[in-house]
Amino acid sequence: MTTLDEGDSDRAAADAVDWRPELVTAPLYMQVAHHLEARIRRGDFPVGSLLPTENELAASLGVSRQTVRQAIGTLRASGQLSARKGVGTRVESGANFDGKHFIAHSRSELFEIASQTEFVITRKEEVSAQGRLAVELGCRPGRKFLHMSGVRYPVTRHRAYSWNEVYIDVRLAPAVRDLEVAKSAIFHLIEDFTGEKILEIQQDIKPLLLTADIAAAIDGKEGDLALQVTRRYFSAGRRLIEYAFQILPADRFTYSTTLRAGN
Repeated sequence: MTTLDEGDSDRAAADAVDWRPELVTAPLYMQVAHHLEARIRRGDFPVGSLLPTENELAASLGVSRQTVRQAIGTLRASGQLSARKGVGTRVESGANFDGKHFIAHSRSELFEIASQTEFVITRKEEVSAQGRLAVELGCRPGRKFLHMSGVRYPVTRHRAYSWNEVYIDVRLAPAVRDLEVAKSAIFHLIEDFTGEKILEIQQDIKPLLLTADIAAAIDGKEGDLALQVTRRYFSAGRRLIEYAFQILPADRFTYSTTLRAGN
């Protein structure tokens, strides 16, 4: 079993420069848990190694020991950490994005699509949800969102993949405000920024006809059949964090599933 000696522990504490508890959208212990999970995923704390002590983590992150203890308890519950009295807290596994499956697609598939494409953002604006938009977002009228829109391309940029629009709780706007080209999933950027985990993704797919403006943006034809894939991203308490949809011409969309007989 690999352990961290005193020097390693000091360096691990010093490496916590990306710790940014800037928003209060999630309990502090959840933010710490997500921060530790990200560092495990990054390899700062390899599988089999021991974490720095609760006191060391608390000092490096500027939080209480109780907060660290709650965060560690959360990761122990998910099987990523284990603890033995007199030994310490051991890393048992890396962050597992395949563990939670959402309607129609797994979380890992969303990451894969995002990593193979680029969302080129051409417009950003702060909007107030009113009328039909408030109903679609399922929020009270007047709630503020950052609205981003643009075209998603394959990394080769040879042909548009889809038209994309994203609405983000305006309090989370600093996570993406300077973003011009998104090369990873927007919801993952929000998670990294806030420490708040997305617990549920609701996905809807419906047919529609391409309008003239969207057809022009994605090299389609006005009136052609297309599909709109809408996703709503919820955190703890089923609070809407992100609402996003993409419109794809029918010939650029494939949906497959396998049904097996039960036991």
